[in-house]
Amino acid sequence: MARKVLRLAQQIHHSKLLGTALFALAIFHLVIQLIVVMPRNLTVTGREDNIQVYYQAIKNVHNAQPVYRIQPNYGPDHEVEGVYIYPPTFAAILSPFSAIPFTWFVRLWYCGMFVAFWVFAWSLARMSFGDQVDLRRALIWGVILDLFPGGYAAFSVGQIEPLLWALFGIGLLGFARSLLWAADAFVKPFYIWSLLAYIGDVWSKNGLKVLLSKLMPAVAFTAVLVLAGGLICGWDSYVVWVRDVLPTLSQGNFNAGNVSLSFAVLRIARYCGWHYAGGPLPLVAHIWLTVVSIGAPLLVWRVLRRASEPLKYACMAAAAILFSPVCWTYYLPLLLPPVAILFHHRSSDLLMDAMTGK
Repeated sequence: MARKVLRLAQQIHHSKLLGTALFALAIFHLVIQLIVVMPRNLTVTGREDNIQVYYQAIKNVHNAQPVYRIQPNYGPDHEVEGVYIYPPTFAAILSPFSAIPFTWFVRLWYCGMFVAFWVFAWSLARMSFGDQVDLRRALIWGVILDLFPGGYAAFSVGQIEPLLWALFGIGLLGFARSLLWAADAFVKPFYIWSLLAYIGDVWSKNGLKVLLSKLMPAVAFTAVLVLAGGLICGWDSYVVWVRDVLPTLSQGNFNAGNVSLSFAVLRIARYCGWHYAGGPLPLVAHIWLTVVSIGAPLLVWRVLRRASEPLKYACMAAAAILFSPVCWTYYLPLLLPPVAILFHHRSSDLLMDAMTGK
């Protein structure tokens, strides 16, 4: 009995020490972001970052030039650099910023992504601790997010990913879910699977009338975005995006930064003797990537149909990115919401106690 009490006392002591250490690390991480990372980001030109691609696209819109640069011989061996690949709606949203100098666009962009980074960290803390979320827990989740593969990379190179994470995380918490996930899906198509699952669940549980009422904000938002994209970028830009841009993205990429599990099969086939000569993929390989990218989130939906809705939607998004033809490392923080939700159900875990500071 005395030994059990001693062991329990040691666990409590170590959890308090770990909690204090984690909190100190979290504060240090925030300080580094504020006095090192952000000043650096706000003073660089960003010419080598993805921000330049966004800015060039909206300048093309402003100057009535084509938004897209077509690459007819594109294949997974081709490195895409400096090419705008997002839908016309995204360029239309950013188009008002074409009037400001590039330097100020960079500053505004990084400030927005900094806020989005911490909104996502807070949403992860909320998924883990519910109403008991506080500054300590949000800061610790910020450290986890920054250390997770792709977390720092997405923020440092000016990717839009932190904003998409934030919108998805807030939606998982139940706030304006259809609206926020529709916005995500307009930028990265793999978010559509969680939205479709949500629509199916609402319809099956509450009927068509409730579904329509919940979807009205998203439908109105979508209509405005589509109209804005057509009027600002030209209606032909949708044709070009669907006809020429989307097929190139669906072929994956042999770049080491692509950690797609479906594309890994093509890497193995090439290693085992498949003689890929470059250019567009053979039809069989293309079909494989398409079927798996669709089938993986649907399989997760089937397996987790009785699980809690947030866990199901989070896991579907995780499967969608892991099995999409292209899964860059800065997509990977989208794997954290399932972890945070499962973390909430394991409240007796020692690490949970440490983050709680008990």
